[in-house]
Amino acid sequence: MTEHTRRQVLAVGAATAAAALLPTPALAAPRVAPLDATPVPLPPSPLPVGPGAPFGAYQSEIYVAGMGAGIEPIFTTDLSRLESAAGEVLSEDARRHLLAWAGGAAAVRANARALAAWRIVPRMFVDRGDRDLTTTVLGVTMPAPVVLGPVGRQALAHPDGEVASARAAAGLGLTYVHSSQASRSLEEVAVAAPAGPRWFGLDWPGAQGPDPVLLTRARATGCTHLLLSPPRPGQTWAPLAAVRQAWDGPVVLGGVQDVPTAREAARRGLDGVVVSNERGRRGPGVGGTADALPRIADAVGGRLAVLFGSGVRTGTDVYRALALGAQAVLVGRPYVHGLALGAEAGVRHVLRTLLAETEITVTIAGVGDHRDLEPSDLVRA
Repeated sequence: MTEHTRRQVLAVGAATAAAALLPTPALAAPRVAPLDATPVPLPPSPLPVGPGAPFGAYQSEIYVAGMGAGIEPIFTTDLSRLESAAGEVLSEDARRHLLAWAGGAAAVRANARALAAWRIVPRMFVDRGDRDLTTTVLGVTMPAPVVLGPVGRQALAHPDGEVASARAAAGLGLTYVHSSQASRSLEEVAVAAPAGPRWFGLDWPGAQGPDPVLLTRARATGCTHLLLSPPRPGQTWAPLAAVRQAWDGPVVLGGVQDVPTAREAARRGLDGVVVSNERGRRGPGVGGTADALPRIADAVGGRLAVLFGSGVRTGTDVYRALALGAQAVLVGRPYVHGLALGAEAGVRHVLRTLLAETEITVTIAGVGDHRDLEPSDLVRA
């Protein structure tokens, strides 16, 4: 039998064994471990669980923990409910900063509609036993096409702030982008997650150019790539030359929503763009980022890396973005919601849930390799 089939058999066996061996009350009255409680060891499992296991195995890990020890996840696995759950534990100041949508409510709704408009077209007769989400973006080998985007002032969500987020990302091998507006310093993050791949998120500089000391610190603490936030209205391309002079690694521009800007970014030697509507692209007629993604990928995908941000909440969203031309996606709010709900463990839970959903979506859709995805694997609703 294939490895996939073997895992299914083991899963059924584990469920049967649990039902037969555990007393009825243990199954009927599951308990949720408090966030500050000492972790309860999980029972041995025949399933591939824990770090190093396939991402989709997180589903099995949760199942075994529940059946074997009555332990539920620290909070919901329904990623669409994270924001409302986080809103219940955040302070008013934190809600204003972390839950006040950067592009306005219209932009958030437009992003959600644009992604939901694409439905998956399943492939048939594809061997899905071996699944591999690894990818390489601008020289960085990633275990999955997911990057933790820059979010400032994370200490509003939890005192550990960016330290907890970076540590959770490093534990999964995911790339973490440290914001120049962070609550915790570059050095603190480097000490907490020394082996984790890191980029640095910098606001578009003014006419005086970027702070060279700040960029030197970013380099010295292990940041390899620079992610520039989009310019504010009225700013020009002029500071880019100073950025290039101060930073010798790859430079990626965020907030790109139109083909001319993407082409100009390629012409000016940028290494990548993030298709997103960050930095308050407001207006009643604002477009969803997923609508712009395929046009931009077609125009410049062969010349620079195309990433996607703004609106990714679930594994299905990740799948859609990859099919529409993104090499990887940036997530921001979901992991910060996890930070608010459960500190480092909460961030890890959100990320593992997102990765599990992504792998399961790829599998159910009949995709052998996510790198082969293309727009024809989706259809407009």
